[in-house]
Amino acid sequence: MKKLIGIVLILGVFFVSLHSTPKMALRFQIFFMGYPKEALLTEIRDNKSDNKFYKKELAALNSKTYILTKPPFEKQTASKLDTFSVRKIGFLYFAEYYSLF
Repeated sequence: MKKLIGIVLILGVFFVSLHSTPKMALRFQIFFMGYPKEALLTEIRDNKSDNKFYKKELAALNSKTYILTKPPFEKQTASKLDTFSVRKIGFLYFAEYYSLF
């Protein structure tokens, strides 16, 4: 029983640490999507133009958009995954690919 509690506690701490900041959540999402090199090496910048233009929509979702400087290339859609939305839920952050189309 103690081992099970210990394992659950370690997994919980690991999950919270991966979702504690917007950039960590974004790097985890990119890594989870299957792009570990890009998750570690890319620079993450605030997407000021989308954040300003879609201010009301993003505020309603408690979200903010970010741009990757060296985005991963997805072969299935033949496009670069360069813009991501990071949403804050409670004290945790969750990232997902952001597309206007």
